[in-house]
Amino acid sequence: MPYRLGSDGSDGHIDCIHLVTTVLDRLGIGHPEITDVMYDASKRQVARWLFAWGRRVAEPTYDGDVLLLPTEQKAFGVVWDSGILSIESMSSSVRWTSVSSFSGCPCFRSSAS
Repeated sequence: MPYRLGSDGSDGHIDCIHLVTTVLDRLGIGHPEITDVMYDASKRQVARWLFAWGRRVAEPTYDGDVLLLPTEQKAFGVVWDSGILSIESMSSSVRWTSVSSFSGCPCFRSSAS
């Protein structure tokens, strides 16, 4: 699925926040409602949102763990089927990558899990 900022997948495009929440929905894991404010939030505000939603964990090991990816702009990934789903910057499309490729990224797990 190709990337488009603000797209939720209904038009054949998706952004990283909606990719994560779509996976969380499929796994039955709750998440805050997506609002336009999130797109303008600083990385610090995003970290606060993640801490309010869950707790930080050392490694992404469970489906539904959310990663804050090491990019200049805010970007998210989510654990799915022993790998990470994220938006690949070069092709601007969703990709699945081995969990080991993302070692050291801040990772969060829902408090409800």
